[in-house]
Amino acid sequence: METRAQRGRFLIIAVMLACIPSDLWAHGTVGQRMFIEPLFTEDANIKDELDLPRAEFLMLPDGSSRSFSTSFEKALYPNRWSVVIEQSRVYRRVAGSTIAGFDDLEVGTKLALYRSAEHELVLTPALFLTAPTGSHSVAEHRTKLQPALVFAKGFGDLKWGWLRPLALQGDIGYEAAVTGQRERHATYDMVLEYSVPYLNRFIRNADAGFDLEHNLRLGHSSRAILGNMYPFVEFNGSTPVRGTSGSSATFLRPGAAYFGKYFQISAAADVPLRGYLPSRRVGAVVLFDLFLNEVVSAFGWTPFGKHHHHDDEH
Repeated sequence: METRAQRGRFLIIAVMLACIPSDLWAHGTVGQRMFIEPLFTEDANIKDELDLPRAEFLMLPDGSSRSFSTSFEKALYPNRWSVVIEQSRVYRRVAGSTIAGFDDLEVGTKLALYRSAEHELVLTPALFLTAPTGSHSVAEHRTKLQPALVFAKGFGDLKWGWLRPLALQGDIGYEAAVTGQRERHATYDMVLEYSVPYLNRFIRNADAGFDLEHNLRLGHSSRAILGNMYPFVEFNGSTPVRGTSGSSATFLRPGAAYFGKYFQISAAADVPLRGYLPSRRVGAVVLFDLFLNEVVSAFGWTPFGKHHHHDDEH
């Protein structure tokens, strides 16, 4: 005789099976272009992913700083709408003592209004809310709103073959504190990247083992590993506006990303250009990005809309 516990397990299994989508999306792909997950720049693509961790090591004028961030993005509508949650743990070394605590929690939503497979272009308005949940010792502990325009553009429509693997990702935003001291900052981030898989497959025609669904080479040789590399240069900055005190803070982060089927690993130097110049020391950033819908297909389920191939629109 079937028990209540057995019926409960059967119901859970049935729900999980119903959540598994029949069609999976390649991670961050628009047409023939696959975009990387930037270090700090927001990604215009709608994805199911977990950044764990993004680790930054930075030398400051009065000490050092280490931060370990976790970011979770879940698509609510395939390739169109998602929610993002980010939390960081910060360690600061000042005058021989260590201060540690959680930074303020950040929650946001992104809506990809325009996607063009032909032009490898995505335009995504976004809105982020910073909640004052962090430790007073390391966090600003104030509520902030930040609307932003996020974009991604591949150069596959250029005539010059060796330039076509280039792509540009970026965001332009306006961050305003709505509690406490009413500070305002203009934020601007940009990533210039070069896709070696795109070069090998579509320009050199030298990659017979190319997997279009995942934009990856097949095989495990050293050439295949190098064929999954994305060298990039990321620029991140913010400038106070409307009488807000302080100065601009800008960083240059040159590095490279490696793509596997289930993850991306990125590493870059952390070079302060303005705002932290007295230290004159170079830090480092490391990012591990897990493709959730590739690891477990059930993560590709969305509460709205259905997955269809060739969903890109003009």
